[in-house]
Amino acid sequence: MRTISTIIIDDEPKNIQLLQKMLAAHCPQAEVVATESDAKKGLTLLEDKQPQLLFLDVEMPHLNGFDLLKKLEPIPFEVIFVTAYSHYAIEAFEHHATGYITKPINTEKLIAAVNVAAKRIEEKNVNKNLFSLLEHNSRQSAPDKIPLSTSNGLLFVKIADIMYCESSGNYTHFYMKDDKKIVVSRQLGEYEKLLPENNFTRIHDKYIINLGYIKEYVKGNGGEVLLENGKEIPVASRRKEDFLARFEKWIRRKS
Repeated sequence: MRTISTIIIDDEPKNIQLLQKMLAAHCPQAEVVATESDAKKGLTLLEDKQPQLLFLDVEMPHLNGFDLLKKLEPIPFEVIFVTAYSHYAIEAFEHHATGYITKPINTEKLIAAVNVAAKRIEEKNVNKNLFSLLEHNSRQSAPDKIPLSTSNGLLFVKIADIMYCESSGNYTHFYMKDDKKIVVSRQLGEYEKLLPENNFTRIHDKYIINLGYIKEYVKGNGGEVLLENGKEIPVASRRKEDFLARFEKWIRRKS
C-alpha cells in the first residue's frame, strides 16, 4: 500500500489529535507528516513539506481555510475540509475540494474521502508519467492529437479541433469547434508546452487560442480577438507584440 504524505491544519489541537488517531486506525495510507494549529504558519509548512493531501479547517483566527488556499494557488495537493459547519460546502467544492467532512467526524465518510483522494493522487501520478512521455514525443514529431486529463482518465482529441483554452486555477477548460467544453485537471502552462506553437499562442495569462479560428482582431491597449464562435478574448498588452508577429507569420504560411 502506497502511503500518502498528509498534513493537518486546524486551530484546535484536540481536533488534530483526534483526526490523527482516526487516520491511523482507519486510513493508514494517509501518513501524517506534519500538523499545525496556526494557519499562517501552515502556509510555510505546506510550501516546505509539499504534501499530497491536506486536511483543512475552515474557520480559523487570522486566516481562514479558503484564504489560505488562495495564497497557494495553483494547489498541487488534494484537499479535504474538516469543519463544524455545513454551509461552507459549496464554496469548498468551488475550491476543488476532494472532500468535505463535518465534525464530529464520521468514520465511513472519512474513509470514503481518503479513498477518493488516493484515487486522484494515483491518477495524477499515472497521467504525469504519460504526459511527460507525450511531451517528449511531441518535440520529436508533430502529433495530430493531444491527451486531456479528465476526471475519467485521458481523452485524446484532435489538435485542429481546439478553438481555445482557458485557465481556471488547477484546471484548464478546452473549447472545441463543435462548442463542446472539456474540463481538464491540469494547468494551462502544461498544455502550452504540448500545443504546436505554429498554430497556438498564449495571448493572455488565462487564454491560449488557435490562430486558425480568429475572425477579427480589434485594436486597443492590448486589443481583443474575436473567434469564429463569437467569443471575445482580451489580448494582454505585454503579449500583444508577440501575438501579432505570430499571427502575421501564420497568415503568410497559409497564403
